[in-house]
Amino acid sequence: MRVELHITSGSRAGQQELLEMPLIRIGRHPANDVRFPPELDTDVSGMHCEIKVIGARLVIHDSNSTNGTFVNGERVREDHPIYDGDVIGLGAHGPQLTIGAAAARPPEATRVESHRDARASVAAPVGSGRLDTQARVAIAVKEQTHSLRAMVIGLAAIVALVVIGVVAYGKRSGDKAEQNLKAALARNDSLSALVAQTVGAMKGKVGGLDSALALSKAEGNKLRSELSNGSKSTDFAQRVIAAENRQRQLVSAAQLDYEAIAAKSSPAIVFIAVQLPSGKKVSGTGFNVLPSGLIVTNKHVVQDENGGAAVRIAVEFDKTKAAWMPGHVVKVSETDDLAWIKIDREGPFPSVAGVSRTPNIRVGIPAAIIGYPLGNSTAGMEGDISSLHAVSTLGVATVSKVLENVIQFDAFAAEGSSGSPIFDSRGFVIAVLYGGAAESGGRIIYAVPARKLADQMPAEAQGIIR
Repeated sequence: MRVELHITSGSRAGQQELLEMPLIRIGRHPANDVRFPPELDTDVSGMHCEIKVIGARLVIHDSNSTNGTFVNGERVREDHPIYDGDVIGLGAHGPQLTIGAAAARPPEATRVESHRDARASVAAPVGSGRLDTQARVAIAVKEQTHSLRAMVIGLAAIVALVVIGVVAYGKRSGDKAEQNLKAALARNDSLSALVAQTVGAMKGKVGGLDSALALSKAEGNKLRSELSNGSKSTDFAQRVIAAENRQRQLVSAAQLDYEAIAAKSSPAIVFIAVQLPSGKKVSGTGFNVLPSGLIVTNKHVVQDENGGAAVRIAVEFDKTKAAWMPGHVVKVSETDDLAWIKIDREGPFPSVAGVSRTPNIRVGIPAAIIGYPLGNSTAGMEGDISSLHAVSTLGVATVSKVLENVIQFDAFAAEGSSGSPIFDSRGFVIAVLYGGAAESGGRIIYAVPARKLADQMPAEAQGIIR
């Protein structure tokens, strides 16, 4: 049976897959038959779900995904039949696919109910009375009706004038608002062109920058289409302003010399493999601050949710294949999501250029983040930890909020990014990533300010503070 999958939302919206195979795998991992970009569709798991062809039937099976698989808005937990027109959701807020050329839906019994109202007719008796009295009543009613009619006509005229005035004012206001919206869209186009010029030279070198540009262009095209079709939603103006702000952030982000930051800093980035007391194996990111081997990462990378310490820790420096070295935790913060790992091998090892105690952080400034989002799914794409080739991802980040104990960035992150350093234009660490807003799909992240890291740095590593 040939199965048509029409992708209606997400980064691949508008695309179609035609497949003729007994098992169709869907997810972010390269081994899937229908693959979604890992840096864009973060609601989708590596191996999210499977569609099975059983004779003339189709069933969908959730592959233990993080955010669940939905059919027509309802989450499925076991094999679930699917038919023409059914909508598959990869997570509650993730991409959606519509089934085509599949099995027809079986007819469902319908029930028709009829209701009859039994109404009794009551005949009013005709009374007799003096005709002159009836005539007087009729005349009075006629006069009252005439007065009411005149009043209604007068009110209608007033309402009509008010409506005409409101429409005229609304049209003037609407024309002005539409002109403002068109001007904002034009600014978006100009900003997009500026970004395109800068990004063209770094395509494939900075994770997420070219894809962010593509998304931004798609967003602008959608807004222009809505404007031309006259089908603007109530939040249209806010969406245009938000799109313009994102474009400006991209322009700002594109000004950083990412290649210089990567050349200076990526050799000090490490992939961390951890076995927790329960036997569960997790991964994270860290960065080295001493030639003798002292790595900074997150506390939650080396401890379970109950505070149980890792049973085993191994680290591998960036772009070194299967060069695993054992390590052990020497310090965890009592106040912040920070931990320090000592490498149980002799150095020297590459270290970052510095940790800035007082970085110039303000909303809108660009930064670079280096780490391993999606863990071993992106670090070399080889999967097997014994042969892993640690290759970090360099991504774009812009500051979106600055608080006393946390800095919020707009950036891409996913499981495996925990512990990633965030660098300024000088290549100094200004924050340490530890989590993100669940509803943002990995696009809003939180980080420990470098000041907090500097205050708790072990004595032997104080020389790295700048």
